[in-house]
Amino acid sequence: MFKRFLYLILLLCCSASSFAVLKESTKPQKINVYLEQNLPYSGINSNNEALGLYGQYWQSWSSKTGIAVEFDLYSEQDLHHLLSENSPAVYSGLTPPLITDNTINKLGLINVSADFYYFSPLAEKMSQALIERKKSIIVGGLLPEAQQLIVGNNNINYQQYPGLLELLLDLFNNKIEAIVMFNIGPEKSSLMDTLLTQFLKSTSIEGDTNSLFVYLPAEQQVLLEWLQWGNQFSLTNDVAPFFLALNEPWWGTSVDMARNIAIVFAVLLLFIIFSRSKRKKDRQFKDVLDSSPYPLAIFALDGNTLFYLNDEVKSLFPFKKKNKKFIFEEAENQLLLSRFINKASHQTVIDNGLMRLLVNNTFHDIEISAKRIHYQRKTAWLCHLKDVTALLSAEQKLIEERELLRKVLDSIPEQIAFKSPKGSIIGCNTAWAEANHTTVSHATGRSAADMLPIEMLKKQKLQESAVWKGETYNTQEWVSQKKSIDMSLVNITKVPLYNDKGIIFAILTIDNDITALHNLSKQLKDENLQRKETEKELSKQSLLLSTVFDASYDPICLLDDEGRIISANKSFAKLLNSTPDEIIGRLQRDLLSSDRADWAARQNQEVLESGEPLTFEDLIFSGDKKTWYEVHKAPFNDEQSHSKGIIIMARDITAHKLTEEKLNSDASHFEQKMLHDPLTNIANRRAFDEHFERLWQETSSEQEMLSVVMCDIDYFKPYNDNYGHQMGDEALKLIALALHETASKMGCLAARYGGEEFVVIIKGGNATKVLRAVEKLQEAVHQTQVEHLYSEVSRYITVSMGLSSIFPSDLNTMKMLVAEADAALYDAKISGRDQISVHN
Repeated sequence: MFKRFLYLILLLCCSASSFAVLKESTKPQKINVYLEQNLPYSGINSNNEALGLYGQYWQSWSSKTGIAVEFDLYSEQDLHHLLSENSPAVYSGLTPPLITDNTINKLGLINVSADFYYFSPLAEKMSQALIERKKSIIVGGLLPEAQQLIVGNNNINYQQYPGLLELLLDLFNNKIEAIVMFNIGPEKSSLMDTLLTQFLKSTSIEGDTNSLFVYLPAEQQVLLEWLQWGNQFSLTNDVAPFFLALNEPWWGTSVDMARNIAIVFAVLLLFIIFSRSKRKKDRQFKDVLDSSPYPLAIFALDGNTLFYLNDEVKSLFPFKKKNKKFIFEEAENQLLLSRFINKASHQTVIDNGLMRLLVNNTFHDIEISAKRIHYQRKTAWLCHLKDVTALLSAEQKLIEERELLRKVLDSIPEQIAFKSPKGSIIGCNTAWAEANHTTVSHATGRSAADMLPIEMLKKQKLQESAVWKGETYNTQEWVSQKKSIDMSLVNITKVPLYNDKGIIFAILTIDNDITALHNLSKQLKDENLQRKETEKELSKQSLLLSTVFDASYDPICLLDDEGRIISANKSFAKLLNSTPDEIIGRLQRDLLSSDRADWAARQNQEVLESGEPLTFEDLIFSGDKKTWYEVHKAPFNDEQSHSKGIIIMARDITAHKLTEEKLNSDASHFEQKMLHDPLTNIANRRAFDEHFERLWQETSSEQEMLSVVMCDIDYFKPYNDNYGHQMGDEALKLIALALHETASKMGCLAARYGGEEFVVIIKGGNATKVLRAVEKLQEAVHQTQVEHLYSEVSRYITVSMGLSSIFPSDLNTMKMLVAEADAALYDAKISGRDQISVHN
């Protein structure tokens, strides 16, 4: 910082010392400046005023220094003599006149740099011309007499242009090789320089080698010092704007070029506007023709070519396109059209002319109406074509289709009618007309108010209000039959009909008498209900037979006609020391010894051939025990499955051999009857107690869980009171059967405990399995679907269930288990019924 301060003081001292030499007394009042007449860089007008670049410079110098300047024209006089005689005087120009001695001093005034712009392929040539000066080039610029600014470059041929646009055009057309632009003062990147360097390469000649000078005699040293002192004011900044205005005109083009461009642009704009307007009108006209539902075409005046066809015409005839015009594919049609058009060449309008053209290899009568128009700057015919033959054929076809539709509607037994928004009947069939005491021809087109009662009209208006909004109406009503006191069930359907624009234009009403269908449905429903009841009875009987078959102590077996076992109970399998699953499907002879197999086969053959049953006694030895059986073999024939075979039933008659065993057998049979409930045909309370006591002992010794489920039908008293005791007994049977079947499948016992109460005893398992078993019992009751409209929990009979489980031991009793199940049942009832309550 200190060094900078010392440098500043030193500079001020030096400046003071230099200015100290220049005394105000030595300052000239004015100087004479001689200029050459080479505008715009120097020149003198008639008022002896300097013009151009030098004039601008000396005027600025005079205002800075306070020294007046008087301009004179230099005309190649002896420079030293001229300046000495008119002292103080100077010569200011680009290059000095011929000087033969050293009596003239030179001082640089303005540094002018030259920037050259050219295309890349000329880079090498430009380098040789500007730097090495081996080549001659042609350059163009905007300043007149600019050749004098390129000092020492005699190999550069300069051409002046009136504007930048002309300059760029000649550069593009290779008439010149480069563009030159001049700058005064510090180099700045102007907008023009930025744009030119985007597309062209550039090279510069610096201003220090290309200056404007002032010359004066050597003896005028004081004047030289004052000139140097005047240059300190940076007069370049005053001259640069003037120079820039000459070097870069605002529009970059000459007045003539600008006028020519404006004229061309205006003509082009008018042409575009006219063309767009014409195209717009043609397009609008074409759009109108395209949207027309009628067949329209534009023909040439001679009819040989077609300028335009809309889709309706193209659907009538086949055409082909050639050079953006149309002609008929069939040459005969083209010839016929030309002849017809030529005959009417003297007319301006053709009204309903008729000619014959080929359509699908058949001549049709074509009606033409035409008018002369201007289309695409040509006179042409705008024609409307009508295929009269096709229209007549279509009309006839339409009549036939209407007649066919009429026959179809009349053949439909349902009452069909079409009603308009105004309430008139658009159409109807015979069934509707007869139902409303009229005829089809009389009803069509008439208002419904003229044919229907007021009450029916009001009802229909109410029904159709939603249909007019797009909804479909459907209902069934009982109405009185015509000329009958019976009522008929009619299905009424009303649907909206839409046109091609999506607007409802009519309502279709279909009245269908479904009385017979209703009666048939009711009959089928009754028969189906009866069939279900029969199936239930048969299922019940089948279940009973299956239960008897499985529970029978007497051996029972079914053989097919080949002697194969198709069914057998446990007792029969036990005689063979096996199980039913192991013997079913096997031949009987494979399960017997060879001697008994032959004997049994002969018996079976005899029964099948004779068709008569066979009864005999057989003694069976099992270890030390001998048992007498009465064996009954009888043939069977299933007509539905077309299968036949033999049923074998064996009865132990050992007791018949011994009187005591017979008495015991009779007592046992009586005991069996005492263990079944006479109403529900399932185990009774006594059977439950005996089975419960036996299972208690077994589970106690085997350390298994024993569960008791107490069941009570919900609201059974209201059921009896409203449906009767006979229906109540039937309901008890169905519930008992459901519980018994489900319990039997799970290996459990279901018994009637008393009244509407049942009990199920379950052996083994865990808490989850037992609860799942109880849920199956509940589901079985739900599936009976016994109607109970007087129940407060469901429309069908339901059952509340109480479950209690225990591991029998000396610390608990059977009564305790039953009491806990009964308490759980009570909880289920007070909790809302139709549920399972588990005793904790």
